Amino acid sequence: MTSRISAAPPTSPIWFRALVWLAPLALIVTAWIPEDGAGRPLPLGGSVFLTLLGVGLAALFAQVPRRLSYTLTDTGLRVGRFSGTFEWPYRDLRVRRTGGGLGLKVGGVGLPGYHTGNYTFTGPEYRNVQAIASNTRGGVIVERSGTAYYLTPADPDAFARALAARGVPVLD
Repeated sequence: MTSRISAAPPTSPIWFRALVWLAPLALIVTAWIPEDGAGRPLPLGGSVFLTLLGVGLAALFAQVPRRLSYTLTDTGLRVGRFSGTFEWPYRDLRVRRTGGGLGLKVGGVGLPGYHTGNYTFTGPEYRNVQAIASNTRGGVIVERSGTAYYLTPADPDAFARALAARGVPVLD
């Protein structure tokens, strides 16, 4: 039986969301501002290119968080992210509730509602984690082959119980 687990809704600060959306907007607007002293904008091809690049970035920023998903299948935990979907067998997993959260991004993606890659961790259990999360707080750790993955289901306790019901050991 497959059951899809909702990711927690993003809680990024408004200033961070505005900063992220400023990048594509700046590309679009600056493409049509006249060059200094010349009184004319970039050649039409350059303006169109930068405009399309800005629109493409905006579309990417809007689509990326929607690709994050967690699904409990008959055989394992299926994790979906923008770059693809993979499944971990339950026998390879351990789960831990944590009060810690993501710290600094070491490598990966950090957009409002979408955090993937290597991050430092603020909890006492780990120094760093691999994030596949919608938030920086309120998640669970799923360990696989010695690597700690930080996931943020909408209901972390229910998620941990569902994994435990499928035979995944729960760590203290």
